[in-house]
Amino acid sequence: PTENPSPFPDQVLENVLENVLHFLSSRKDRNAASLVCRSWYRAEALTRSDLFIGNCYALSPRRATARFSRIKSVTVKGKPRFADFDLMPVDWGAHFSPWASSLAQAYPWLEKLHLKRMSVTDEDLGLIADSFAGFHELLLVCCEGFGTPGLAAIASKC
Repeated sequence: PTENPSPFPDQVLENVLENVLHFLSSRKDRNAASLVCRSWYRAEALTRSDLFIGNCYALSPRRATARFSRIKSVTVKGKPRFADFDLMPVDWGAHFSPWASSLAQAYPWLEKLHLKRMSVTDEDLGLIADSFAGFHELLLVCCEGFGTPGLAAIASKC
């Protein structure tokens, strides 16, 4: 009469699915898998380690950090490509500050941060340097607004 109860079928499926999703490296494949059903959506979010945000205004930093809890690498793009040709107002936006504070609270283990066409301040770089103990890589492509003090904070603490 004292048999070991078997796990719920949904729990077994979710465990198998998490193991399978680790082998999906393409963002398109992972995004497609997350659209199948709610359990796949949750499993995909739990197994993702790299986060790519193609437009910093497409979703809020709070929503991104709430969904993905195990991120080690983040890529955020800000202004559109034509900003490289001075076709946008100077202080248009794409500020990294809201992202910096959200990432610092949600991912203290963050290792890599890639920013493209973002407005980054020295305070943002200081927050990165203070918040991420195992930080290894910072890539700033066409970013503006920071100077030597911010870079010095990154170089001295990371």
